[in-house]
Amino acid sequence: MPVVHVTILEKLYRDGGAEESLLTQVRQLLSDLEVRIEEVKKNFRSWATLKLRGPDAEEAAERLIEEFDTVRSLFDLVPGDVIYGKIIDLYKVGYGVYVDIGVVGPKVVDALIPLYRLREQLLDGEKASVRDIGRSFGFVENLPLEVEIVEVDEEKGEIEAKLTDEQVEYLLEMAADPYDRMIVSGITRKRLQRALNKAGFGRRVIRIERWGLLENEVVLDEDTDAPGVLHRVGPYLGGTEIELVYDDKFLERIGFIPSPEGPILE
Repeated sequence: MPVVHVTILEKLYRDGGAEESLLTQVRQLLSDLEVRIEEVKKNFRSWATLKLRGPDAEEAAERLIEEFDTVRSLFDLVPGDVIYGKIIDLYKVGYGVYVDIGVVGPKVVDALIPLYRLREQLLDGEKASVRDIGRSFGFVENLPLEVEIVEVDEEKGEIEAKLTDEQVEYLLEMAADPYDRMIVSGITRKRLQRALNKAGFGRRVIRIERWGLLENEVVLDEDTDAPGVLHRVGPYLGGTEIELVYDDKFLERIGFIPSPEGPILE
């Protein structure tokens, strides 16, 4: 009986119900196929690797790759490719943000979004540090971002990327929106909702947007401020990465509120 191993671009970097949640998604996606998921583990970069067995194992693998994407070689990339990746080593360098896009051969290479591109795309060219930009737009370790490949230097083993137009639009709309937000990585949406309920804030949440398997955006109602929620819910979210998005941070750190229609001056 055919056996296929497939690595998808979804990370299992923390328990937090990740494997159970991923299996639920995968089983739903493959429900019409004759295939059994025999094993789920993470590779050396925490991307999920699944062992599939059954007559439809190859078709199942193809469907998973279509849905989640897969690891690749540096030589497979060309400018213009759009890839879903996850922020890695946030704030360890000051010249940009690195995104793990699953490049594992012939060596591991992460895509760099240079600081000047972040300024151009998100701040209309205004000067700001990587940390100020990241904190203002809710960047956390492992946050999923959709990027477009700009340049690939195969000889040096370097990749330059930028945020896609759709990703930029979403981040700008989120920043200009009047509702405070919490961006949380390292926990499933189900467990995050449970933590909010335990802290007494379940009814103050408008919605929880799932960015990835373990990454979520909590949108709070208009009478609830993010710092207050974090103070109360933080003890229930041990081991997670959390960043807040709220108006005061833009006014204090950058001087204006970015929006898809252009910056709103202070």
